[in-house]
Amino acid sequence: MRFRKTSFWTKLLILAVAAYAIVTLVSLQDRVSAANERVRVLEEQVLYAEQEYALAEQELADLGSDRSVMKIARTRLGMVEIGEIVLCDADAQ
Repeated sequence: MRFRKTSFWTKLLILAVAAYAIVTLVSLQDRVSAANERVRVLEEQVLYAEQEYALAEQELADLGSDRSVMKIARTRLGMVEIGEIVLCDADAQ
């Protein structure tokens, strides 16, 4: 097999294409890194939303129980059980 000599312009063109490919790969690597970070953030948000959903589902399932009714009576209506001692802070108002 015989090798032909290449011209200066052909070598320059090959070098330019190689440089362009390297620059493109470096910039794509930055974009891939940014996309991976966004995926990680979104996965965390999905996990948080799933936990909130499970908590809401549990509260909905417990809605008719005695414990739930007592919790609502305490927090929303300010009721207390018989025999409980209620302490009021006069400075809190």
